[in-house]
Order: sequence, then structure tokens, then C-alpha cells
Amino acid sequence: MAKKGKAKGAPPKGPGRGGLVTSALTMAEMPQDGKSEVAFMGRSNAGKSSLINALVGSKVAHTSSTPGRTQRINFFSMVSWYIVDLPGFGYAKVSKQDRQTFGQAVETYLTERQSLVAGVLIQDVRRDPEEEEAMVVHWAASRNIMLIVAASKMDRLNRAEQQARKQALEELYGRPVFLISNRTGEGMDQVKGALRGLGLNL
Repeated sequence: MAKKGKAKGAPPKGPGRGGLVTSALTMAEMPQDGKSEVAFMGRSNAGKSSLINALVGSKVAHTSSTPGRTQRINFFSMVSWYIVDLPGFGYAKVSKQDRQTFGQAVETYLTERQSLVAGVLIQDVRRDPEEEEAMVVHWAASRNIMLIVAASKMDRLNRAEQQARKQALEELYGRPVFLISNRTGEGMDQVKGALRGLGLNL
């Protein structure tokens, strides 16, 4: 079996389910074992890291009130696949050169990675999709990859508002949208069900 790549200065390999396997910027640094991968994407502070932690069952992905803390492509081990945490949309507090570096790494990963089987797009339920979200939808269609859309922070709205936003977002995305709350756990079963539908174990 080929050895998993490990970036210089990356956090140590995590043990077992949910452990951090590697933090990469190049294909050579990414796992080479051919296991299926699901990319988690979203605007900074949309709740991406919190969703990953909820699916894993422990705090493996860093959560912060400061946008743009994820600046590498992080691979977390699941039963027989990887959760891949991509840098968030928006403006990270790093240099322009660094933004270009990890931006190029993400583009290469999304367009060339053969073991990538699906994407999970997380957005704040109170926002409408913008250019970045539209690009993710286009990317998934161009690669014929399943895209799961999860609208986070549903607990910030009452029931009537939740249904109104769900309907509006589904019309904008042209696909089902799962409303979730990382705080209460509502909607998580739907996201898990969609992942299991791909043959992935949770």
C-alpha cells in the first residue's frame, strides 16, 4: 500500500475514526490509498467545521469565530473513506500570496482528484447563494459528482421562517436542501442518510 502523504509542518496523524490523516497542499501530500473522499465546502463561518465534528462525533475540525482559519486541505479518516475539509470561501487573514497558494490547491483538488465522489456544501440558512456557491454547483455538474446542500443555523429561525427559507433555497439551487443545526443536531440524520446513500459508513 502506498504511504499517505504528509505535508511539512502538518499536524500529527490522528488515530482511528475521525483522526487527521494529513494536511496537504499538493496531490503528492494527499492519501494515495484510493479510498472515497467527500469534500466539505462553505463560506467562512457557515458552520462547516461544526458539521464535520458532528458527523465524526468529536472535535477534530477547528472551529473559530475568525474566518479563514483552515488554510490547507485536511483529510479526516472515517470507516472506509475520508472527510476532506477545504478552506472556506471568503477572506482569510493571510497574505495574498498564501490565499493564491491554497486557492490553487483547492482548484486542482476539485478538478483532478479521482477518488472524490461527492461534495457537501454548507451555507447559512439566512443567506442566499452567491458566486462561490454557484461555482460549486457548476463544478459538481461538470464532474457529475453528487452535491449535498446543507443550510446551517436553522435554530436561528422559527418554524415558519425555516420552511420559507428551505423553499427559497431549493428553488435557487434546483435540488433538495437539508436544514441543519449544529447546536441542536436537527437535520443531521438527513445529511447522514445522504452520505449512506453513497455507500459510505458512518
